[in-house]
Amino acid sequence: MNCMQYFLAVVLFLASIMPGYANNETDQPPVKSFEGGKLYLSPRGKFYIAELHGNFRQMGRQYGNLLSEQIQALYREVFDENILKRPEAASADLKKIADGYYASMPQMFKEFIDGVAETNGLNTEKTRIMTAILPILLEAGCSSLSAWADYTGGGPLVVGRNLDLPTKNLGKYSKYLNVLVWNPEGYGHSVAHIDYVGGLFYQTAFNSKGIFLELQNGQVSDKKVFMDRQNTNNVLLSSLFSASSMTDMDLFFQTTRPQAGLIMNVSTPEKSVIYEWATFRTVRREDKGLISATNDFIDPSWKKYKVPYFNKKNEGIGYTNTRRKNLLHLGQSLKGKITPQAMMQIFDTTIPKGGATFPDEGIVRTIYQVVAVPAETRMWLKTPGYSEWEEIDLKKYFKRLQ
Repeated sequence: MNCMQYFLAVVLFLASIMPGYANNETDQPPVKSFEGGKLYLSPRGKFYIAELHGNFRQMGRQYGNLLSEQIQALYREVFDENILKRPEAASADLKKIADGYYASMPQMFKEFIDGVAETNGLNTEKTRIMTAILPILLEAGCSSLSAWADYTGGGPLVVGRNLDLPTKNLGKYSKYLNVLVWNPEGYGHSVAHIDYVGGLFYQTAFNSKGIFLELQNGQVSDKKVFMDRQNTNNVLLSSLFSASSMTDMDLFFQTTRPQAGLIMNVSTPEKSVIYEWATFRTVRREDKGLISATNDFIDPSWKKYKVPYFNKKNEGIGYTNTRRKNLLHLGQSLKGKITPQAMMQIFDTTIPKGGATFPDEGIVRTIYQVVAVPAETRMWLKTPGYSEWEEIDLKKYFKRLQ
């Protein structure tokens, strides 16, 4: 039996024993409450889910208190016991970076961070450093695959994504990943955001209108960086509080320019669209039921701009072409049968075995994985080496108190 036959056999077996996908999440009581905010554990107890209500300052206070122990512990592990001991990383430099990051935020997130600093047991300086943990440390890679229409056999659209990073040490911080759910009072939609506790650096988010938004780094195709533009990650995250449709997201990407090149997957209950989002233009890439993105621009219109890495075989450590081609191949092989379970199996397949997930070796690692069904505001979250797939029904946390 070859690799593809084995893969198909596993997926079909899973489909036979799981004809649907039952919700394994019960109405568990919160593990902690504070000023209207509540903290829950995911069904298997691997991830915290912070459900927040009120204005952004109030939600910041709730979050800071609910996760104060975890925020302080991660700060000690990352900064006090690691970064601050490096000669090249003086605290004054970190403060300058963190203050600049804070200054680049939309006002809603400044108010949120100010609230967090009031209750998390750290001072304002440390809170801002904590908030900027990922921008200080990391650059992302990532992969995505979306399937709908004929590829799901009439079932709902399913999207999967990997967050890949060039670091082998981040796995030990997996226990600090959390799902932060904002329910702003009198302001737009609810938004769920996956991040490390105390962090605020958008990579993957979901709103209560069923818009799932995730990014891939596109700097191999657009190497320009504009530091005088507002922080792109936080602008992206803020867009989800007001966007209700693909039309809203299209308007955003066609009228906004990022600090650096990105490749965005926008998934709604009806379809997925890839935006190859350069610092100087935007290309909207579509398909009829199956679409994938990794880390290079592939629309033919980029040829005249002489975009680096366009359709080249020299992929470097990121295997950008291989990952995209593998995902599309696996999606095609399961046409008509792609369910959330099948998508999880696709993203459980490593690059050497014909998938897109980095194995637990080498320079780049897969840090966390998400499978989502936008029509149901439901997702599954996994961190290789720490947790298996955990189902999280976000409807349970979106505006629950209202």
